[in-house]
Amino acid sequence: MRAPAWIVPALVVAAAAAGVGGARLLAAPSVVRDFAAHAPGTATRRAVFVVDGVRCVDTAERAAGQLAGVPGAIRFTAWAARAKVEVTYDPAVTTAEALREAIEGPVHDDSTGEFRFGVFAVREVNGVEVESIRR
Repeated sequence: MRAPAWIVPALVVAAAAAGVGGARLLAAPSVVRDFAAHAPGTATRRAVFVVDGVRCVDTAERAAGQLAGVPGAIRFTAWAARAKVEVTYDPAVTTAEALREAIEGPVHDDSTGEFRFGVFAVREVNGVEVESIRR
């Protein structure tokens, strides 16, 4: 018995659609970095940022480096393909706004020893566009 001629292209299209759609559902983080352990029972919050400049694992690592040493930052998770960054923090020590400022701050270039400005720009914080936050 012979399969209809349309079956192979239909299966290829269905497999491609399942791969693209499945990637949205099953995205693994590009970078996860823990900064400090938080005490059990301590309240934490998560801030979700959309960051221009986070495009790959390397740039996600640089963005994580922006939060190293920031008091209250507990965990950094980035999905570089989506330019999405999630930061778990201690609200008694810091705020989402302070974390945004740290991400957007000057980046130290180890190869030249210089500071670079404007490497990262936060577009959204917890689903709210930054321009409306600054007003």
